[in-house]
Amino acid sequence: MYMYTQGHSRVVSSGTYIPNERITTQQLMEQIDSVNRFGVAHDWLEKVTGIIEKRLTPDGVMPSDMAVCAAKEAIEYAALQPKQIDAIIYCGATRDYSVEPATAHMVQAKLGAVNAVAFDVTNACHGFMNGIHLMDALIATGQVRRGLVVTGEQGKLFTHKAIAALNATDERNDLIRLAAGMTLGDAGAALVMGPKLGPDTGFMGFMLQSQGQYANFCTAGGLLQDGPVITDMPAIVGQSAKLVTAMFGELMHKRLKWRVGDLSKYMIHQVGAKIFKLHSQLMGIPLEIMPKTVATMGNLITANIPVTLHNCIVNQELIGGNKIYLSGVGSGISISQAGLIWDAA
Repeated sequence: MYMYTQGHSRVVSSGTYIPNERITTQQLMEQIDSVNRFGVAHDWLEKVTGIIEKRLTPDGVMPSDMAVCAAKEAIEYAALQPKQIDAIIYCGATRDYSVEPATAHMVQAKLGAVNAVAFDVTNACHGFMNGIHLMDALIATGQVRRGLVVTGEQGKLFTHKAIAALNATDERNDLIRLAAGMTLGDAGAALVMGPKLGPDTGFMGFMLQSQGQYANFCTAGGLLQDGPVITDMPAIVGQSAKLVTAMFGELMHKRLKWRVGDLSKYMIHQVGAKIFKLHSQLMGIPLEIMPKTVATMGNLITANIPVTLHNCIVNQELIGGNKIYLSGVGSGISISQAGLIWDAA
């Protein structure tokens, strides 16, 4: 079953935080001595994922700091002051504190957004899409006029855990199960959202689905403990592809009544380079309308889609009337999709 809602909001502005330091996938493989210990070449993971390098946050920078940097950029673009923000939703998988307080409160304090209601929404890589949907609902009820959806992902934390676990084993199967943790990159992202300007622009519709029976395909932390990301990559990619394809037909064609040829951009959660060909094959999406960041930034967890959207905005790749399709996925399995008509305001 699907949850479907019409859209009531628009993207007012966006911002990102991209660290300067880089590390290559081959360097990570060298850290685990993959050739001698697993019989796998140092370029194996790069070839499998298409990820050449990713970014690293400096020591001492917290997830909330990353989110605040992105938020400041978005708020400035929107010509707003922090005190004009009515709500803050923090969506990252990485947080300042593992239990409490919510990282959204740290973002609120650092921004000086004194009038905002703040809370966290966490749902693996799917969190930001959930945040957009929830903010749209708050805007629809009139409780929020200007809402901030933010994330600050430090994939390096999962990479450190993966390397530590791999340095404690020589089993090649462990490399396969733990490799996904080495693909995660660092970035912050933010969107300021507000009410639609008219019925024919902004978010036109959202569709969501959760399939908890597949929750064990990708886990992180273990049961009530800290630990690395453990992933059955063929299983989660294969099942996600089926779910995404079915939802695409339901939202894109039946609800929105859009055609593939109408789309200017199709933005997806980027786990590796092969995922683009999969979407193209299954749904007929031209590769040239799918913006790519994964080769040089890795899997940005919840920041994938907002970073992609921000890049298109600042590079002036969007004009009023452009139809944009967002397709999010996260372990659980959670999926959602949204249709957005860009406005020039």
